[in-house]
Amino acid sequence: MKKPNLTLKLFAPKHWPTWIGLSLLRLIAFLPYSWMKKCSSIFSFLFYNLAKRRKHIIETNINLCFPEKTNEEKRLLSRKAFTSTIMAIFEFSLSWWGTKKQLTQLHRIEGLEHIEKALEKNKGVILVSSHFTTMEIAGACLCQHLDNLVLTYKRSTNELLDFFIQTQRLRKSAGLIKHKNLREMLRSIKKGNVVWFAPDQDFGEKDSVFAPFMGVETCTLLSTQRIAKLTGAPVIPFYGARIDSESKYVIRLSPALDNFPSGDDRADATAINHAIEQQIKQAPEQYLWAHRRFKTRPKGEKSLYSI
Repeated sequence: MKKPNLTLKLFAPKHWPTWIGLSLLRLIAFLPYSWMKKCSSIFSFLFYNLAKRRKHIIETNINLCFPEKTNEEKRLLSRKAFTSTIMAIFEFSLSWWGTKKQLTQLHRIEGLEHIEKALEKNKGVILVSSHFTTMEIAGACLCQHLDNLVLTYKRSTNELLDFFIQTQRLRKSAGLIKHKNLREMLRSIKKGNVVWFAPDQDFGEKDSVFAPFMGVETCTLLSTQRIAKLTGAPVIPFYGARIDSESKYVIRLSPALDNFPSGDDRADATAINHAIEQQIKQAPEQYLWAHRRFKTRPKGEKSLYSI
């Protein structure tokens, strides 16, 4: 993908609120990291009960995925998840405008040898991530270790925001691919690149299968196993987590999935979901519970998000 151009239409009045928001985001990058954490906690306290729709989605997801927890435990986890979502806004600023030195000092990486081993097969690598609130900063940190990391992304409906997302991610990575451009993903993997793909979103029943995720039958994309079958590329799960005790991030790469794809779509989707579950259990409050992961339901089931 070519670097986008900043055209005159992006300065139209309808984009002025976005310009103001982005300017504030740019200023946040000058804050010490400890201040970012404190501010995210303050904003979470102020806005949690006001963001009723988002609060309902978070609480619904956590109720579904953690039935063994007490009501008090689920309430506390929901609050922490909202705080983590707010912190992700600060991390966008740090990811886009933080210096290389800042990012280097703020993270450590574990399991890079799994990528190196997979690349020895000369078939590229499919790097399966999930929608953690740390996803943006994890990507910025990982780009420091891989010069052939290509990111997939879902285009924003806000033209100006999309311009900045593309510009900033292209500045650090080896390239960008739209999340539905399967042909370009295949081409990039076959060139030997490491292609980052996040399959834990609900785009409806087309090209998906229902498979268990956190104990819930979940509409799961088939893209991962199809790309793996067409390329022969190893599939490596990865995620980034905040380590509050160290005021750092850890980027964790797991060994490549065994016997993947197996030829059984439901079994393969279950394997991907299980890999993501293992990550969530390490830091449950940092997963993006604010998105409607269980939006599409099996026939006969009602919506889980109705208020």
